[in-house]
Amino acid sequence: MKICHYYFMTNTAQVSNDVDVGRTLRDLRKGLGITLQALAAGIGRSVGFVSQIERGLSRPTVEDITLIAGYLKVPSAALFGRLEAAGQADEGPVTRAGQRLCLRYERGVTDHLVSPRLSDGLCLLETTLAPGADTGEGPVTDSQQQGGYLLQGRIVLTVNGTEWTLEPGDAFQLGARQGCRLFNPGAEAARLLWILTH
Repeated sequence: MKICHYYFMTNTAQVSNDVDVGRTLRDLRKGLGITLQALAAGIGRSVGFVSQIERGLSRPTVEDITLIAGYLKVPSAALFGRLEAAGQADEGPVTRAGQRLCLRYERGVTDHLVSPRLSDGLCLLETTLAPGADTGEGPVTDSQQQGGYLLQGRIVLTVNGTEWTLEPGDAFQLGARQGCRLFNPGAEAARLLWILTH
């Protein structure tokens, strides 16, 4: 499954466009024949934690999603689910601002899928980090080549223990399996456009 993972926050985004991560996770896990217990043990979390995500009672962090996707051997963006079945109007190569799917994480991070589909080898996401938000304690590692372009605010990018502070207009590029951590130290939301290949 080829998926992209990028975030785009708009004022017109609808709550109805929120992705049901729990249902998608449960369907993926069951489809792969993996038990709840095996997944929990594989990511070092409790069965209750994974169960709460699957039932929609808890939101995972970006780090949790990366661990889960890694254990299931699927791209992180696979948890955006079956986009074509999500009631999105098919407008070919165009995605309308109010039709973007949204994935909300713990720790103040939100992803909006900018790409119209996840099956063409390229994915665009707009990620919004609330003031003080971060992607988790450890680095987020995905299997794709990825790059980011800061649209608004300020973020601290950490790669292999080295930190860079990015301002609007700054960009970065990471190789496959190269992990990073993002943190918003500012008083305003930071918006970042991600470009991923898969």
